[in-house]
Amino acid sequence: MKESQLLKVSLIFSLIGILILFYLTYTLEAKRYDINSLTKDNIDDIVKVKGIIESYGETPGLYLIDLKDDTGRITVVVFKDEEIELIEGLEIEIIGQVTEYQNKLEIIAKEIVI
Repeated sequence: MKESQLLKVSLIFSLIGILILFYLTYTLEAKRYDINSLTKDNIDDIVKVKGIIESYGETPGLYLIDLKDDTGRITVVVFKDEEIELIEGLEIEIIGQVTEYQNKLEIIAKEIVI
């Protein structure tokens, strides 16, 4: 193969690969969990939970939300990129990564749907 043909083929396959990655990014969704079903096996997983804000606190860099559903409670950590209006009793959906802090599971929010 000539060098110019090899360059064209590699460019085409690179573009196809990038398009496939974009497609997968927009079509794959986080798996929905009940709060009580989250275990240490889920640490580092991206999950989706839906619940009611039981209480919340605010520090200079983040919000701490106590979220509850019919099965349990969990703390959600939201880093302040922008101000959000939180109201106790408001139902929200969180997509985030499960972590462990002081031997308890938490979710670090990546997306909040109010």
